[in-house]
Amino acid sequence: MAERMNEMSGKKILKWCWFPVLLLILVAWYFYPVRFLDGIAPQEVASIQFFDGNTGCAMEITDQTMIAQIVENIQSVPVRRTGISLLKMGYRFQLTLLDQDGKELDRLILDSEDTIRKDPFFFTSDTGGLCYDLIWEMMDRTYGSSSGR
Repeated sequence: MAERMNEMSGKKILKWCWFPVLLLILVAWYFYPVRFLDGIAPQEVASIQFFDGNTGCAMEITDQTMIAQIVENIQSVPVRRTGISLLKMGYRFQLTLLDQDGKELDRLILDSEDTIRKDPFFFTSDTGGLCYDLIWEMMDRTYGSSSGR
């Protein structure tokens, strides 16, 4: 009888241990640093399309030097999940990376120099350093001060 009670209490303990372990794994995953565009070499990207969500202006760059600078910059900045972005409207710059065949390699939203949005999460860099200002300058050169800051 005592063996049966020990066996049942052991099963109950095991039954309830999975939840804290799963919760710990989820918390660690949520706060673990992420790097975007990791599997993409700058040479694979034929063009990057930018869309300014505030003004509706769009542009595309095909200059390999600029593409490499943007891709390497985004790849080099570690970011962490900081919130849920589902059902959030509006954004600053949407970047779409395309290969030679026009196939989409990746798409992400750059909201500021330290925030990337890729649904369903916002990702923030502790150090900033994303190429937000570079994209801003390119849009400003193309559309002038009408792109507004």
